[in-house]
Amino acid sequence: MEFLSGLSAWHWLILGIILLILEMLGAAGFLLGIGVGAILTAVIAAVLSDMSWQAQLLCFAVLSIAATCLYWMRFRHINEATDQPLLNSAEARLLGKEAVLIADMSALKGKVQIADTLWEVNATENYPAGTKVKVLAVNGMSLQVEAQS
Repeated sequence: MEFLSGLSAWHWLILGIILLILEMLGAAGFLLGIGVGAILTAVIAAVLSDMSWQAQLLCFAVLSIAATCLYWMRFRHINEATDQPLLNSAEARLLGKEAVLIADMSALKGKVQIADTLWEVNATENYPAGTKVKVLAVNGMSLQVEAQS
């Protein structure tokens, strides 16, 4: 408790600078609001030099939450923007893919290889091996396909 009662603007400034440096090393925005909160607390603690440590901690908490929320509201859509929207959606990347049946279909089921994966396929009719098919849908671990002309 003795350390807390000795908190000054310099402590908050140093904490804020350290947090912003850590943010620059790749924290992806997680430390930005906390670092800004610490620096703003340093400014307020410097202006109001008789601020108690409880008030400083409360000020830090409120300012950190406010800065984090403002950052999130302002920049969240920028973080979601991508030139490859299907990058983490394996199912969506399979839609429209074309492949060749590796064996004759029986009971409306067959197999194709897409990239390095062997997939079970379902169709509305049986096709012979070597038929070029197009993926229409993904149903769990099987693909719904139709023959390409």
